[in-house]
Amino acid sequence: MRTFEHFPEHDICLVCGTNEDKECTLIPIDGTEDGNNCQATPVHIDCISDGCFRYNPKANVFYKNAI
Repeated sequence: MRTFEHFPEHDICLVCGTNEDKECTLIPIDGTEDGNNCQATPVHIDCISDGCFRYNPKANVFYKNAI
């Protein structure tokens, strides 16, 4: 899982609802795939325990991918 030292200033973590400036990762957004690329949303590392999460914006659901 790739991580980033700083959380994006204008985004909100879907798990904790804050934009605290701490380490984060990007979670793929369902339905945005284009080959090996997709859109993603930032989430604090502290808020998740592994990298198997995805976000479905139509259902506003943040879930753990079973694969």
